[in-house]
Amino acid sequence: MMLKHLCRPGLVVASLLVAGLPWQVAHATGEQVPQFRQVSKADVSASLRKVRRIRFAITGDQPPFVYRNEAGELTGFIPLLLGGVCTELKTRCEFLTRSGDAMTAALDANEVDAVVSFASPDAKTAATYGFTRPFLRSFSRFATRRGSPIEDTSRRTLAGKRLGVRANTRQAQFLARHYPRSALVEFATQAELYDALRLARVDAIFEDSFRLMFWLQGRNSQDCCQFLGRGYGVGTGISQALSLVTRKQDGDLRKVLDYGLDRLQTSGQFARVYGRFFPSSPY
Repeated sequence: MMLKHLCRPGLVVASLLVAGLPWQVAHATGEQVPQFRQVSKADVSASLRKVRRIRFAITGDQPPFVYRNEAGELTGFIPLLLGGVCTELKTRCEFLTRSGDAMTAALDANEVDAVVSFASPDAKTAATYGFTRPFLRSFSRFATRRGSPIEDTSRRTLAGKRLGVRANTRQAQFLARHYPRSALVEFATQAELYDALRLARVDAIFEDSFRLMFWLQGRNSQDCCQFLGRGYGVGTGISQALSLVTRKQDGDLRKVLDYGLDRLQTSGQFARVYGRFFPSSPY
């Protein structure tokens, strides 16, 4: 059974290339990072005594989430975040690089203990795997050209407007369902979608918030455009949650991982790590 891992081929790398963003020097602008986790007050001391080592499977080339620095060392948002979890837990951790297709197999074969995944629990995956509470979510947002007269994302305001979106995506389905009076213009690729907005061939676009964030901050946008309104997330069917996935039977490990992630959120460490790798808030 395959899970939908963080290292979906080319998702983040392609986004950065289209954006023209030098991800090595990206920094957050100080916007608040939403806290997605409801911190648990459960006592996990018994579970902590049972978990002495954690082996994480991660990809080695998905900047800014995971990549190797000039010294060949793994770094990025995920390694630093999980390293912070291990520090909080006072637990020895190992990071093992695996391709996307090999991650689930490594988990099944007990070669690793946890993987990072965008998968959501369903009837099939819940029978085999266990999921921590999400620690990051990707929303979807509108963007317009700077100086656009469009001031909000209401159905009335966007009625009759040309809304660009990538074809065959959750975002396209969302627009068709919720903006029936707008003119939907579908594009085959991310680059075509962004060019259409930059060249004023559409009035607004609707896209994954992380993809949009990198493009808006990057060179290829030519500072043409800006976010419009806030993000569409939980409850819309288009938000994707990033979680840690373990084998179903490893309940103590999941409790410990959730505890560590909670500690990073309450201490502010999560926001600090986020700020090192992302140019602004996508929310």
